[in-house]
Amino acid sequence: MNADVQSPAVDLDLLLRARLFVARLGERDVHSWWATDGILGADGAFVGPRVLPKTHGTGRARIAFAVARHSCLERHPDRAVQHLFLLDPETEDRLDAYLVERLDAFDWWAETLRQLEAIGEGADPTEVLRDAQIASDADFTHIADLELGPDGRSLPMEPADTWAGTIRRLATGFCRSEPSSLAVPYLTESMTPAAAEEL
Repeated sequence: MNADVQSPAVDLDLLLRARLFVARLGERDVHSWWATDGILGADGAFVGPRVLPKTHGTGRARIAFAVARHSCLERHPDRAVQHLFLLDPETEDRLDAYLVERLDAFDWWAETLRQLEAIGEGADPTEVLRDAQIASDADFTHIADLELGPDGRSLPMEPADTWAGTIRRLATGFCRSEPSSLAVPYLTESMTPAAAEEL
């Protein structure tokens, strides 16, 4: 295993799960925050294994993440800020390596995709993120008091006192979005995993 992937400052499993569940919530057949339509849902479950029999989980995830990133940048076009789908280059490289390592984690992908595919139209983001153990009551309380940006297109927030806490906040912030109306949660202060651990 790559030494970078083992870094205790970066909970890559949390980041991957947070992106997966938020990406599914944002699909057109759930809350329509971005343009994918069921790639992490039932449609993807039908097509994916036929195109990539063993690695369709990773392939579907990469497509969903790329579209979600593009939509977040369209909605809040500031490439200098960090959000759930656009973090610092070091973390993005680590996650990319982690996805490569998980290509053959067939049991993990099967269970995770089963959960994602069960998320349907109008699913409550709060319940989804809580059930997936991505967010806690404290995270929901924190984001409820934050003020939305202009026209409700963004949700500025400060980093938490840990890197993992920041990821949970960024994921939970999407709960302030409305169907077909994305509010992009972003950090008002850029943060790397190392910097987070020093707080």
